[in-house]
Amino acid sequence: MNVANDPEAARQVEIVEAATGIFLRYGFKKTAMEDIARAVGISRQALYLYFPTKEAVFKAVISRSLAAMRAEARAALAHQDHDIEERVLGAFEALHSKAVGVEHLGELIATTATLTGPVFREMEEAVVRDMAQALDAAGVAARWTKAGVSSMELAQHLAATSEGIKFSAKTLGEYLDRMRIAVRIVCWGALPEANSRSGRAP
Repeated sequence: MNVANDPEAARQVEIVEAATGIFLRYGFKKTAMEDIARAVGISRQALYLYFPTKEAVFKAVISRSLAAMRAEARAALAHQDHDIEERVLGAFEALHSKAVGVEHLGELIATTATLTGPVFREMEEAVVRDMAQALDAAGVAARWTKAGVSSMELAQHLAATSEGIKFSAKTLGEYLDRMRIAVRIVCWGALPEANSRSGRAP
């Protein structure tokens, strides 16, 4: 959306950005339209001109967040200047970094499913497909063929691992450290330092 010459669209983006932080901090149930209006610096009545309900604001937040996550994850996987470990880790950071340490994460996920259906799961599945292709192209999947594990299964395994770590990690640093280990286990052998050591393969 080009908002440079559209004040109304720019205000909508401002509202959605402010609401994103508030929902992450307080959860859906404890967030009121008054909280969002105050964060933007407008009256509650003015907020209703843009979004008729809190649910409408939340849907807009999810739509914008998913589009950003998808784009950032795709960009990370396409970054050919980075090795496959960094690219995969970057994709997971795009997907889950904002969820780490969020007290009301379970409630927000449930609300997303209730109000928007399976859109988040569908977005994650699209990223997993992209990741499987990246693992194939980097030669990672070929090293697992003898074990009967496909590139899609590797990507799905990493996604499930990330899902668990995002709930248990207290900080983004902890999440990234733990995910790096998981990604390295899968990618070992396709990394430059691994290839320089003879006889070291997964």
